[in-house]
Amino acid sequence: MPATDQRHVLARKIAAHAGVRHRPDDLVPALEAGLTRAVRRAAAPLDGLNVTLEAVTVTMQASLDSALEALPEHGLIAATEDRDGRRGLLALEHSLVDALIEVQTTGRVEDVQGPARPVTRIDEALCRDFIDLFFAGFAHETSAEAGRDWPERIAYASQIKDRGQINLLLPSKGFHLLHVNVNAAGLKSGRLLVLLPADPSLARRATQKSDAKPATRPDTWGSDVLAALGPAPLSLNAVLLRLHMPLSKVQDLKDGDLVPFDRSDLETVTLEDDNGHIFARGKLGQIGGRRAVRLEARRKKGAGSSEATPDSGPDALKRAAKASDQMSPEALMPQANRLPLADGLGGTAGAEAAAPQAMPDLPMPDYDPDAPTA
Repeated sequence: MPATDQRHVLARKIAAHAGVRHRPDDLVPALEAGLTRAVRRAAAPLDGLNVTLEAVTVTMQASLDSALEALPEHGLIAATEDRDGRRGLLALEHSLVDALIEVQTTGRVEDVQGPARPVTRIDEALCRDFIDLFFAGFAHETSAEAGRDWPERIAYASQIKDRGQINLLLPSKGFHLLHVNVNAAGLKSGRLLVLLPADPSLARRATQKSDAKPATRPDTWGSDVLAALGPAPLSLNAVLLRLHMPLSKVQDLKDGDLVPFDRSDLETVTLEDDNGHIFARGKLGQIGGRRAVRLEARRKKGAGSSEATPDSGPDALKRAAKASDQMSPEALMPQANRLPLADGLGGTAGAEAAAPQAMPDLPMPDYDPDAPTA
């Protein structure tokens, strides 16, 4: 263990020169609060567990020997680890393990405590959700602590069946020892023990992070983003209709087959991107001897539309008209009352954004929705 001890000595010296002056006792309230709140967070999704906590104890700068003495005689003992390889311990007394298993199998905590028994792999799997939620809650509750010298996120590693291996897995000191008595539904009570690895270099990082001032957003941020994204190309599809058909019929389709549609289908033309987001809706018609789609104003929720669309009115029509300038009118329209299945089987006529072709600003006095489309 000398190499590990030397590392901790160097870390303490670096932290001292960096100006970290934080007494260990100052962190006890944060650890007590984080422990109790994390247990309640982990127990909340388990209906019937109904935990109450008693006898919360925090020992700062604890040794491994003191942790081994505090371990419950029977139950689940597991190694924990952070992303940088710092290891610790977690222990659940056998009565608490039984309570966790019972609420997940029978929906309630049994009022009879069975004898202690070895923890099986199934027992371990049924306890994992509670343990993972506990560590996630503990990280959430303590991550903002300026003097935190324990890892921000700890994860379950594996069960330790032979307690004699613990001395080989962990250094002899450099821990915080936390344990609490957990009462499940007033029927079973057991201890939860956590051995946190403590590293002074983590306290220095946490202090620097808390002292860092958040970056301010420049006043021109919005216009700068629009200026950068404005020239970006956008693919739009004019969707004339959508249809559903059996898979057997789709498999029989071949080149030259036609999909019929009614005049009413042309009343619900949509302008969409490749992800299916609808930018505008319109109706098929004619202007200047050419087929065109007249874009409609977006309707707000409660005004005859099920979609909540805040952008509406004349300005929205003009913006939608400008979007439609990016598409050729021929690409929007079928050549006859029957739509060939050329590019797909879904009844969708798609067109990539091409060279802009000007369309008159709305309103269109010459627009004739009843003009023949053939």
